Amino acid sequence: MTITLALRFPWGRYHATPWGRHVNEGAVELPPSPWRILRALYAVWCTRAPDLDKHVVHALLDKLALPPTMFVPAHTIAHTRHYYPDSKHTAATASIDKTLDAFAVLDPDSELALQWHGLELTGPQRDALATLAASLPYLGRADSICEATLTDRWAPAGHDTWIPVNTAEMIPDNAEVTAVLAATHPLDLEALVARPVNVRKGGLLFPRGTRFAGYQKEPGAPRPRRQRRKPTVTAVRFAVAQRVRPPRADALIYTDLLRKAALRKLGDRRAEPADSLLGGKTAAGATTRDDHQHAHYLPLTQGRHLTGLLVWIPAGLGGDELDALTAVTQLRTGMNEKWRLTLRAADTGDIHDIAPELARPSRRWTSLTPLAPARYPKKKDWPDFLRTEIERELAYRGHNDLHVHELTLRPENAPFRQARPSAPARRRPSASVTVTLDREIAGPLTLGHLSHFGLGLFAPEP
Repeated sequence: MTITLALRFPWGRYHATPWGRHVNEGAVELPPSPWRILRALYAVWCTRAPDLDKHVVHALLDKLALPPTMFVPAHTIAHTRHYYPDSKHTAATASIDKTLDAFAVLDPDSELALQWHGLELTGPQRDALATLAASLPYLGRADSICEATLTDRWAPAGHDTWIPVNTAEMIPDNAEVTAVLAATHPLDLEALVARPVNVRKGGLLFPRGTRFAGYQKEPGAPRPRRQRRKPTVTAVRFAVAQRVRPPRADALIYTDLLRKAALRKLGDRRAEPADSLLGGKTAAGATTRDDHQHAHYLPLTQGRHLTGLLVWIPAGLGGDELDALTAVTQLRTGMNEKWRLTLRAADTGDIHDIAPELARPSRRWTSLTPLAPARYPKKKDWPDFLRTEIERELAYRGHNDLHVHELTLRPENAPFRQARPSAPARRRPSASVTVTLDREIAGPLTLGHLSHFGLGLFAPEP
């Protein structure tokens, strides 16, 4: 009889660090170790299906201790980096530790399967395995949400086949092999439930009652390589990495400092001048005429404080410019420490994924920062002037047929600094407004004077 346990990961990620490896090595346990499978089934029995007869479950786990054949779907290995304050971190001095979160990325509809060939289960044992499989919430780390089923009809489709091998067997020199933690037979249940911390306290590198089982990948037809389009990064989101958050009124100072810091990093990477989307300049130093396709440095605020910064590049960013931008961790003026800020690049990708609160389509938009028209009003009525300027700015950004259906002036809740440290401290006429357009558009929406530094930033309303 062949017993097949199929697991699907709806989130498309499988997180599991092999036993004896450090998390910062970036290793992912694929194929999964039989020891991990047994511990997961035992934990599910204790926490989610305690009504199952213990004699049935113990006998079932003893039979499943034999290493199964594993079928691993197509996947890639990826990781994210996380920075945590360590014991030396203070409000005055930043000190952090880096941690890697490595995982396998796979198709959410694909299945990882384990097959035990020639395994005879009684009716109660098979029913118990089906119950445990249906109750399994995750495999590996808690991030690896999974759905497991016991099935009689399963066939590999483009999977890598890993078969257990004995060290005494002849293995070809060019064969791909690995070793994973498995249980000895008969199964030692006390060793199965031992916590890793207790194993370490006992002076052991590996749990009692375990061994390393060899697995060999069967040669198969090479998979056709898919031509994958490189994802375009149109947004980089920064998080404030310090306890004290700056006031919202100084947002333009920090967006300007972020631009300068990114350009300094870029200058360190480039031997010769070149066009730059980060600076909006050509290699000769002239301003680009790209219809606002270069970088926008936008503030993210909550209440009266700055909580983060967002760099939006409609044309898309990559190469040394993306590397330079994400390498920025400190902002300072150089003259004094008044506007010092510690930050970290928290996420990169498409603007609609990175900042959906600013990018979703809407007809009604409310200004988060004051709208300062690029031109000065003359004798024209102020609301009519604002309406004209908004429509002119929208046309400049490719919305030629778009008109303001309704405009409402709102009181400004707090003062907002309109000058960067390097600019004259003069204040342009500005307003906080809510506009309703005659059709829906997607954001982000930034209009008017210093719109590339955070003035005139609008948020969509439902």
